[in-house]
Amino acid sequence: MRLGCLASLLAILVSPAVVSGQAPPPPTDAPPTLAQRIGITGSLRGGYWSSSRNLEEGEHFAGSALWLKAAPKPWPKASLLIEGWVRNQDLFHEDATDGALREAYFDASLRDLDLRIGKQLIVWGRADRINPTDNLTPRDFTLLVPEDDDQRLGAVAAKATYYVGGVALTGIWLPHFDPHTIPIGRRSGVTIRERLPQNTLAQGAARIEQTGKAVDWSLSYYDGFDLFPDIALDQVRDSGEDLVLRHHRIRVIGADAATTVGRYGLRAEAAYTFTEDSRGADPRVKNPFFSLVAGGDRTFFEYLNVNLQYLFHYVVRHRSPSEILDPVERSVAIEQAGISNQFDRVQHGLSLRVSHKWLNETLEGEVAAVVLFARLDYVVRPKLLYALTDRWKLTVGADIFRGEPQSFLGRLRDNSTAYAELRWSF
Repeated sequence: MRLGCLASLLAILVSPAVVSGQAPPPPTDAPPTLAQRIGITGSLRGGYWSSSRNLEEGEHFAGSALWLKAAPKPWPKASLLIEGWVRNQDLFHEDATDGALREAYFDASLRDLDLRIGKQLIVWGRADRINPTDNLTPRDFTLLVPEDDDQRLGAVAAKATYYVGGVALTGIWLPHFDPHTIPIGRRSGVTIRERLPQNTLAQGAARIEQTGKAVDWSLSYYDGFDLFPDIALDQVRDSGEDLVLRHHRIRVIGADAATTVGRYGLRAEAAYTFTEDSRGADPRVKNPFFSLVAGGDRTFFEYLNVNLQYLFHYVVRHRSPSEILDPVERSVAIEQAGISNQFDRVQHGLSLRVSHKWLNETLEGEVAAVVLFARLDYVVRPKLLYALTDRWKLTVGADIFRGEPQSFLGRLRDNSTAYAELRWSF
């Protein structure tokens, strides 16, 4: 029903000439359309995926989606933004249809103060795609989309940024909590339930940031609930086990910096996360940990860009889940270590992304990869995007996960997939 309503709205707002992709300019004396007044944009998408991203059985998923965004500006220094989508990730099953309000906020500028209130994306970090300080807004890692940023969902928040002396001071209040949606393997006889925190009003974050100088940098702090769950044994039944996902409180101190040296762009980002298991004695709660990403990129010739980063992850007071004697508790602790990337005390790794453009920038290609040396698990993600016209784009690619089952990336082997998506934007 939601998909039909949005499709009807789309038909009203967009004229047949626009649908054909050959919309003539409106007469100069014609009043703006409703779509123009409220800044309607969006896209229709259809795609094929050889596998889901939810570690579930099944293959060959055909999906469709409608994305809509409205950005009216009713006042000179204030604006609204509303964005959401309705999609079906498996067209042969009606119950696979769902929707999400991605953002809906009010934005205003008052001299040196910016205010934003509502559901919004708050993305922190300067490293390339792997960001230890990005802890404020959730993502749906099971969503079948070619672009990682499309997995992001907004968080209900009030954000204020004050600019003084070339520095931006930001304070954020997060009165509501929505977690990440992550892939978790299902086993016969095992039920998994998620219990969300009840009292979420006391969540907040702060950041001091400098941009536009020789070195851009920021320091940040977050005190709130963990977007990633911890998994624990709830009870053992004669016919199986009941597992529960809980989101414990964390505190994160983070920093990042970026600069350029000649043709090289250099960046670094680090965060220390305090958890509720400060002694590392409770296998149901992840241990405190430190994460670092450091690297840079350079463009060769005109369009060839190479981005290389070093990854470091250290788990404080680490205890191997394999040391737990009880077999049931041990299996749950192994699952917990996989979700939280805490199989090993120390982990080194590399990320590499190579991209290029051809045919007057209408064809873009990249190969991204991450390898973790402790267990030699890795992921390779090739992708090609071809702009057929200004409105039509075709994307093809793949996600290839490999490694032993008891590894952070290897556990996602069943999520390996090839995909293709055709998108019409308006």
